[in-house]
Amino acid sequence: MYQLKLGLRSLFYRRNQYTALFFVCVVGVAISLACISISTGMIAALNSKAEVYYGGDLVFMEARFDDGIGIYGYEDYIEKLQKVFGDDAIIAPRIDYDARHVRYFFEGVQALQKTIKGVNFETEAQLFDKMKFVSGGIEKMTSGSNGVIISEPIAKKLNVRLGDLITLQFRNNLDYIDTVDLVVQGIFQDSSAFGTYTSYMDFRFLQVLREEDSHFANRICIDFPNRKLSKRKIEDYQKKLEQIFNMFPLVDDKNLFLENQYDYEVPTAVLIPLSANLTDTKVLEVAMDAVISFVILMLVVIIVAGIGSTYRILIMKRINEIGIYMAIGMKKGAIFATLLWESLILLVSGCIGGLIFSLFICKILSMIDFSFIPSFNLFLIRGNLSPTMDVIKSVTVILTVIIVTLAAVLYAVWKSIKIMPVKALAVTE
Repeated sequence: MYQLKLGLRSLFYRRNQYTALFFVCVVGVAISLACISISTGMIAALNSKAEVYYGGDLVFMEARFDDGIGIYGYEDYIEKLQKVFGDDAIIAPRIDYDARHVRYFFEGVQALQKTIKGVNFETEAQLFDKMKFVSGGIEKMTSGSNGVIISEPIAKKLNVRLGDLITLQFRNNLDYIDTVDLVVQGIFQDSSAFGTYTSYMDFRFLQVLREEDSHFANRICIDFPNRKLSKRKIEDYQKKLEQIFNMFPLVDDKNLFLENQYDYEVPTAVLIPLSANLTDTKVLEVAMDAVISFVILMLVVIIVAGIGSTYRILIMKRINEIGIYMAIGMKKGAIFATLLWESLILLVSGCIGGLIFSLFICKILSMIDFSFIPSFNLFLIRGNLSPTMDVIKSVTVILTVIIVTLAAVLYAVWKSIKIMPVKALAVTE
């Protein structure tokens, strides 16, 4: 292990020469790892908002040829689904109301909506903990109450505050225009595709408002708050459901099922994973990954080129030292190992420093409220970035930096130790 000691001693005595290389490694690795953590956190935030919007990890729906999407007697369905998914699954009925022709009124001002969701807030309370409320919350959203939760942009447009009474204009099942008064019980901070034009009501209240049967829901949501679902596990659930219901094949795009909802000759159910609800955002994720990958690639190239080329110059200037090692009987393999230990220690310490610096960068960024940026709320949790370390990607970047940079200096090191001791001693630094 004397090669390791020699390498450490050499780094210590030549620390002024290697300081710049160390900081190149630290900064490059830190920015790379911070980019990975931030992008991973942004995607996780997007998925978190989607979970609230869609009701969790999975959605169970059924279509009838004469009536489209609808589950009649949802209580029996939930009982069967609970046996399939287990006691740790939160299973709740919902009514999603296409509200594109619905509008709110308050003191002469109107605001359109896209979707109104009827939710059992008591059952799904854990999901709504992920929401950042500007005021109020779900505490008063009791069964049968006429409360409503709206987004901050809609609240600002209507100029309403918590407790205000707003009027909802909608079309009933007979296609007549009707109105109902609602109490604003919560205003959530979200200007994303999942938030701005979405509002939430009590499941029972929306059921009555839509004049639906008391045992009707148009979807059942399944959430696993304490574990993540793998694709294989979802496939296992699909097989179990096929033994109970007439199931549509597992889909990657929910539209494959919805486009033919009036064509099924017998009631046909479908299990829709969260990813199948996010087909429109997959392009965004791919684009983000491409940009982050390009940035990381450029940083790795800078690290490898900077450290590799500079290190080769430093090695060539130490030919005299190498000659002394040879003159005292040190084997070429030992000299080679000493120089490699030296560069390895430099790279590993630089990567560790980069990791620590990246955590500092992420901590600072997570303390900044970015909700003022239009449409950026899609990637925020409670108004802030939430960087999340991706261990596999981070380890891959660190190993790539170490291995590729070592390979870049390998030739210079090997060439240096092949010189004759007499020639090496004749060279001065």
